[in-house]
Amino acid sequence: MTFKSGLNVLRASNSRGKTQSLQAVVYALGLESMFGPNSGTSLGSALTTQIAYGDPERAVAVESSWCAVELENENGIVTAQRAVKNSRVQPNLVRVWRGAAITGDSSDLRHEEYFVRESGAARNPRGFHRFLTEYLGWQLPMIPKYTGGQALLYPEVIFPFLYADQRSWGSAGPRLVTQYQLREPTRRAAEFLLGFAGPETAAQRYRLEDQIKKLRSEWGSKLAAVEATAAAAGGRVVGLPDLPVGARSRSGSRPTRPTATGEARLQVLVDEEWVGDEEVLRTLQEAATPAPTPQVGDVGQEVIRERLSEQERELTRLSTTARIVEQNLALNEKQVAILDSRIAALTDEKIKNQDIKTLLRLGASIDVLDLDGADCPTCHQPLSNVEAGHVGPVLDVDATISLLSSQLRTFEEMRRQAQEAATESRASYRAIQRAVDARRTEIKALQVDLVVPGEFPSSGDIAKRVAAEVRLSEFNRIRDAVQDLLGEMQELANSIFEVRSELSDLPNVTPQEDNRRRDMLQKVVGEQLTDFGFSSYGATLVSIDEETLRPEREGLNLDTDASASDVVRTKIAYLNGIREVANSLRTQHPGFLMLDEPRQHELDEDHFRATLRRLARCSEVGDQVIATSAASVSALSAMLGSAQANVIDLGSQRLIQPTGREDPMDY
Repeated sequence: MTFKSGLNVLRASNSRGKTQSLQAVVYALGLESMFGPNSGTSLGSALTTQIAYGDPERAVAVESSWCAVELENENGIVTAQRAVKNSRVQPNLVRVWRGAAITGDSSDLRHEEYFVRESGAARNPRGFHRFLTEYLGWQLPMIPKYTGGQALLYPEVIFPFLYADQRSWGSAGPRLVTQYQLREPTRRAAEFLLGFAGPETAAQRYRLEDQIKKLRSEWGSKLAAVEATAAAAGGRVVGLPDLPVGARSRSGSRPTRPTATGEARLQVLVDEEWVGDEEVLRTLQEAATPAPTPQVGDVGQEVIRERLSEQERELTRLSTTARIVEQNLALNEKQVAILDSRIAALTDEKIKNQDIKTLLRLGASIDVLDLDGADCPTCHQPLSNVEAGHVGPVLDVDATISLLSSQLRTFEEMRRQAQEAATESRASYRAIQRAVDARRTEIKALQVDLVVPGEFPSSGDIAKRVAAEVRLSEFNRIRDAVQDLLGEMQELANSIFEVRSELSDLPNVTPQEDNRRRDMLQKVVGEQLTDFGFSSYGATLVSIDEETLRPEREGLNLDTDASASDVVRTKIAYLNGIREVANSLRTQHPGFLMLDEPRQHELDEDHFRATLRRLARCSEVGDQVIATSAASVSALSAMLGSAQANVIDLGSQRLIQPTGREDPMDY
């Protein structure tokens, strides 16, 4: 059946397939979990077990069945198909044609295969709900979860605003979807469809808080590095907080200035007292300053020259070794970076193959293995136009995943070894540098000895001065390293201050524009309630709650306080009101609404007439509303009057019939 733009009324006697037609749309789009986590197919026995038909009626078992829906918007036409009962294909496989496969010739189109109601259906490239949201142009927000963290505002949470099924008429609001553990899912879906700025603010708040969390982690790493570096000199750094200004989860008021790491000081323990780095530096410089050297005539010039030559050769060897180690360190660090990139590529490839395995398990055709547009994960060369027969035996998906897992383990072990080698090279380089410093110190001492004409200086004087020079060199290096780290921490402190300031500037109340949109919705709902004959109390007493964005009467539960027919009136007014307001504001609402038997609970003819005529106004803005009714064609024509509507009369025969012919879309 074809639904046109504007109001479509699907007319048939009871138990003749009206509800199944709407449920088939839901099922084909993989949205039946809106009815609950264990809702099954949401389709009746005529598509799952047995079908009754003929005159007189007889029942036969269903051997195979499927549902398909053709969608059209500014992004073109797509067709989605799901098997309901099939011996080979599981129901969570979705076939998609990028074209009109129902109203056109599907044999002229190539289909793609996706999965739904499986992990990753809304995120992964082969997830059907990711495809669907991209086709609809939806940018789904991240919503906080009761269990912590965030999750997408899934399409199943949004669709109850687009479809009122027969069992949901007992509530004035949309069906509540709770299985995803999202906080305030109904409100978030309403905000999304009405284009509220509040969710964007909440999402921005979460992003900023997450950014602070990452910066806080970096601060902790730098702080540990500062402490370790200072400890190498037997010192500590004071005046450096565990967390900078603005880094704590609840920082209170807006910070006035960032933490200044320049106020931190390096101290060294000397004679059981903490001494500042400036004083330590002066002391070492004085101790390392060459003093008048005693004569060394007793040693002899030849011995001193021999020792000097030996130390110079050792210095040359150590310098050469230092350069080699430094080169090895650079190579090891480059190797780690290369392995990181390789591991990321293999991980992506493994995920793709796991998606393919899921699709094949669900009954996808072998076309899902098409290599067109893909790149080899090893050499990164394009695989288009490559014939598998020319490259030798081809692994199946399980073997490919096993191979990728094995390669990942291998490369991760290689990365671990490369990282260990880099760490060892770094430590070796520092140790060699210390040895180089010691040799240079000793060479200076021997050079001095060559010009000493008198008594040989005491070994204690030499050792003291040499130790002071080595200590001075090491202390300068450590002091510079601490200053570099403090400079990096200052950048982190500045970033945290800026992010916290931006976070503090976010509004803590609902933006004024959101209030305006809520008021627009309340006005439209009130207008419809008056037209539809709401009579439990004054229609003006029904408002849109600021917290839940659901229709309510202050202090009372509208679902139980109003009559059953007025609850139906309110639900129609609310869902249609959101559609009308969203259209006027050009939000992400798809401009689509399905109402299954809206004439519930003895909704009288006059008020149902007003309802149909209000819904028919959707044709003026290019929206589409589908409603089902058991009223006769003549009665519907009388109620519609001059209002434009596409009445689809299914008659009195059952809609779903067995077929013996083959369909191009059969599995």
